[in-house]
Amino acid sequence: MGPTRRALRDAIQAVHDRLDRAPVLHPLTSPTLTVDQYRAALIALHGFHAPVEARIGEGGRLPLLRADLATLGVDAARLPVMGDLPDLSASPARLAARYVLDGSAHGGRAMLPNVARTLGLDASHGARFLASTGIDTKSEWSILLARLESEIATPETRALACAAAVALFESLERWLERCPLSSPG
Repeated sequence: MGPTRRALRDAIQAVHDRLDRAPVLHPLTSPTLTVDQYRAALIALHGFHAPVEARIGEGGRLPLLRADLATLGVDAARLPVMGDLPDLSASPARLAARYVLDGSAHGGRAMLPNVARTLGLDASHGARFLASTGIDTKSEWSILLARLESEIATPETRALACAAAVALFESLERWLERCPLSSPG
């Protein structure tokens, strides 16, 4: 593991651990997960992913998330989105944001078996986002990690990237606490 990835991982660890326990997300790992809880989690995640992916201007999993919401009867165009984004204008901040989003894809795939078992949804129907359907996540992750190490190679850029990643996770944490339409039910 390179120094930039290690710095990012260490910087976000505390807030990442808190997010794992967020009331709207925690049911995704529960054997008693309901469709309402799953829908609430996807609504909340849409409110985060939509503005972040738009801000960083690179491909992402938002189309998959919107397809899953449609499967669940939710019109994503009508959903509120988070407005409390940190500054992502600098390249190290955008790369850190991509690290946060792509890292969450790994967590989503870890949750997929539970969603499939409890709700009968899968990578082709209702759980495309968690499965990252059609995305070569292993290859994209390797490319991102190489970019992190080559483009964020100084202590200054590393500090900027870490601060952006932490700020982004903290924004998500605040969003999950107050997101309308996503009470875990």
